[in-house]
Amino acid sequence: MSMISTSHSTSNHTPDLTTILARRVQERRRELKLTVEGAAELAGMASSEWQALESGWVPEDRAVILAIAGALEVSYVQISFLAEVAQFHQKNPAA
Repeated sequence: MSMISTSHSTSNHTPDLTTILARRVQERRRELKLTVEGAAELAGMASSEWQALESGWVPEDRAVILAIAGALEVSYVQISFLAEVAQFHQKNPAA
């Protein structure tokens, strides 16, 4: 299974990398049949933080990324990589 979904893309048919983490987190949470509240609880986060995550917020704290990966039953490397890509493209929209 691919970590990167291209179902949401910009007009030039490239994936919107600013929200790649948000989309994958939401997709994986749904695969696991978790509610926002349930996923947040598993990660030790407030529901509002998880909602922000699925809306495009990119955590920078390694412990938060690790907790998200654990709640979604994926590797830290996968979530960390997507966070780095999203963060880079949010800071450099022309890239």
